[in-house]
Amino acid sequence: MKVRILFVLFCILYSIMCYGQNMSIASFKMDEADQTANVSPTMRTDINGEKCALIKIATTQKNFSFDVGSLGITHTEWQNSEHPGEIWLYVPNGVMKISIQHPQFGSIKDYDLGGRLKKGRTYVMDLTSDQVNTLVVDYDNSQVLDVDVTPHDADLYINGLKQTLDINGRTSITLPFGTHNYRVIANNYHPEESQVIINDKENKQNLSIRLKQAFGYLNVNATPESKGGELFIDDDSVGALPVYQFPLKSGIHQLSVSQKLYLPYIEKVAMTDSATVTITPILKPNYAEYEIWVDGDKDAQIYDNGELIGTGHWKGKLEAGEHFIEAKKISHTTITQKVNVVKDVPRKVTLSKPMPIYGTLEIKTQPSNAEVYIDGNSKAAGVTDFINSRLLIGPHHVKIILPGHKIEEFDIDIKEGQTERINQVLTDFCDATIYSTPSAYISIDGKAEGKTPLHINRVAGNYQVTLSAHGYSTFSKKLRLDGNTKDMTIKLHRNYTRPNEYYMQIGCNIGGITALNLGMGGFIHNFNIEGNYLLGLTNSDRIYWSDKSGESVPFTATYKPSGGNIKVGYGIRLHSRIRLTPQVGCQFITLKETAEESFMSDDYTQWSQYYLGAADGSKAASLTVGLRCNLALAPWLGLSVSPEYLLGVSKSNGFKALYEVSSKIKGYADGFNCNVSLNIFF
Repeated sequence: MKVRILFVLFCILYSIMCYGQNMSIASFKMDEADQTANVSPTMRTDINGEKCALIKIATTQKNFSFDVGSLGITHTEWQNSEHPGEIWLYVPNGVMKISIQHPQFGSIKDYDLGGRLKKGRTYVMDLTSDQVNTLVVDYDNSQVLDVDVTPHDADLYINGLKQTLDINGRTSITLPFGTHNYRVIANNYHPEESQVIINDKENKQNLSIRLKQAFGYLNVNATPESKGGELFIDDDSVGALPVYQFPLKSGIHQLSVSQKLYLPYIEKVAMTDSATVTITPILKPNYAEYEIWVDGDKDAQIYDNGELIGTGHWKGKLEAGEHFIEAKKISHTTITQKVNVVKDVPRKVTLSKPMPIYGTLEIKTQPSNAEVYIDGNSKAAGVTDFINSRLLIGPHHVKIILPGHKIEEFDIDIKEGQTERINQVLTDFCDATIYSTPSAYISIDGKAEGKTPLHINRVAGNYQVTLSAHGYSTFSKKLRLDGNTKDMTIKLHRNYTRPNEYYMQIGCNIGGITALNLGMGGFIHNFNIEGNYLLGLTNSDRIYWSDKSGESVPFTATYKPSGGNIKVGYGIRLHSRIRLTPQVGCQFITLKETAEESFMSDDYTQWSQYYLGAADGSKAASLTVGLRCNLALAPWLGLSVSPEYLLGVSKSNGFKALYEVSSKIKGYADGFNCNVSLNIFF
């Protein structure tokens, strides 16, 4: 029963597949390099004696019939040993459509060829016929087919369906048991069309396809005469000789070599599949030896048919034929002589020298007497008002120079027999150099111009000129710059007081408090801050201490001040060496007590110990208002005098007691004081 079902299924599927067989045109295009239809012996002509167009139909199937309409088919050449995978169809030029019929694969009617076919041109048609004869279609019985194709960029069709190959030309396809058609095509290779049988359930099957080359290789050697000559194949340029391993489609091709001074070389070569053809063209000379002079002008250029070959004199080979020899020079007449060069006949030719062509230049200026320079010549051609009627035609560069005025420049074009006129009002102009000691940055009207020395080229006028250098006072002044301005040197004054600087100082306080002064401070954009440490150098007057009853024996003590101050202010520069800085601040003083016990006895010992150190460490705080006067002795060294007034604002009890009885101690917190210091700047 199972056998009958399979037999019926086979018959049905076989009928379906037979009716399903069909064909199609995969591609149709002109082959620009193929000369088969254009050269003998493969060329054919129609009934009007004109070259036919050739359609190469790629297929291994036979029994086709073709129809191109009323123009008819001139000749059909079926597959043979010369082109086993192609049908050659010769048709008259002008054919636009084709119909194809096959008893098994069906028909294609009125296929549009994309325009009128041209005579003597070759076209390629890829005709596919999808035929599948499957013995039994049973998807339980299938196997993988590994396919390896060379060349790798070929197109693979199995049962009419295109398969995708990897970069190595390989693919794997699962197919049911049976017989399957395959077809492989690639440019410049003969197509292959056959069948593969899938029938091994246990093992994958392999199919290796190696297309046969439809081209060979051409080597064209070069002799000393032909080396560098241009090689043409079927009228297309290939390159300069020598040429090696050039792939060339099988068939008849026309080679030609073009080399200057030699006759063209032409040869036909027959290329066969995978073969290498080597030729060595032998060129025949086609020239004569010539010597050419330009009479009396070594600078005139010599041209041969528009190509520059020498200057003043030339000797060499000229190709046989008609030549136009020219002597040329800028702004001069061109001398032309026609020469017929005869092969192997030497000749000497002398050309007349080109004659100059003149025009006129006229220049007027206000004011006059300006010097005129032409084309960069270092010597003046004259002064305005200026006229030159023998100036060579063509472009020229003119420069007009009058001291104290702007230099004027013009690009002009002198024409034959014409006058070029320039009327120019000269502008008062500063042309001078500004120097400075030392070299400084310079700006004019606020625009930075660089460093001195600076050459000034500008229209006359009043300009704000500013020069600045580190460590020097800025020079800024409005100057008149005009044609009368001479080179100038501006001397900058050294700036001993700077808006930004720091200092350390050592000095002595005199007045209310006599002390050693150690301090440091600085100026930031002229704002000042300063701190000092004060170490008293002298003691106060002797102070007598006793109890309130007055019955005790008093003891005496002296006091030495120490402390410091902080001041802020703003510096005012009076001179490059002098700066006044009003200051305000606060001062803190602490007293160190030294006691004396002149009348010490056993009866008063306990009392003396009680009073010892009663005012030691007394403190006072004062506000200060002063003026710091600094004289710079050098950029890094200065002398400062700072008178100030102290106003006590806070006193300890001990200090108050001393304040009341000692004018000297009172001066530690209130009154006038002065500091004299030596300053080191950095």
